[in-house]
Amino acid sequence: MSRQTRVLLVFIHAGGAGKTSTTRDIGAELARRGKKVLLIDLDPQANLTNWLGVYDAQPEQTMQGVLMDYEAPPEPLHVHGLNLIPSHLTLARTERLLGGLTNSEGRLKVAIDTLRESGKYDYILLDSPPSLGRLTSNAANSADWVIVPIQAALKGLNALDGVQETITEHSRTNRGLKVAMYLVTQMNNTNVAHEMVAAFKEILGDRVSGPMTSRPAIYGKAQTEGRPIDGSDRNEADALREIAAATDTLLERVGDNA
Repeated sequence: MSRQTRVLLVFIHAGGAGKTSTTRDIGAELARRGKKVLLIDLDPQANLTNWLGVYDAQPEQTMQGVLMDYEAPPEPLHVHGLNLIPSHLTLARTERLLGGLTNSEGRLKVAIDTLRESGKYDYILLDSPPSLGRLTSNAANSADWVIVPIQAALKGLNALDGVQETITEHSRTNRGLKVAMYLVTQMNNTNVAHEMVAAFKEILGDRVSGPMTSRPAIYGKAQTEGRPIDGSDRNEADALREIAAATDTLLERVGDNA
């Protein structure tokens, strides 16, 4: 039986909301559940790449050739039970050059469709830049679903209009694009945080999931060690439970009952 490949874009146009750690940790949780997962780092900052312990990726290992010349997707790296197409700072230059090319916002879709047809993956997760440029547009035009991490803070509330407008705009060219969930992140036990979560639920209804508790020491340690949150440290157990709960919600929203 052929594998159904679901393509998920993790996107928020404001930094600090846990976009990259969400990509990494939900990807790792899906892999723990037996899913074949490919992560694609499209952010020139390459945090996803680094946070998975890859520090020496070369431009030719990235999606640069795909975006510039319609090349076939590069062979992924294998890290922590995941497949990874890494990023490199040169993708920032690639984004600038895309403006002078035809079909500048649809080139990634050609490669993603090739990956779908290969039947190798259950899930492809795209980590886009925290911006509204052509790399993000390429990702949005390639995806089926969007995961939106939003901080439990006024900054997160203020970002909602912009992210919703962006998703609406891209759904004009990618009519199948849907929001899987708005994942509340950076939650702490303050009145402001609880008020923000209540506001999110009032605005977004049952599309809200989480929250993910702010755990800077735990997440910082995993980043430094170049690995996902995996429960190897007993202090990570609560964080891993939150990741598992968010993944449960995701699977329900995308109709994956396997």
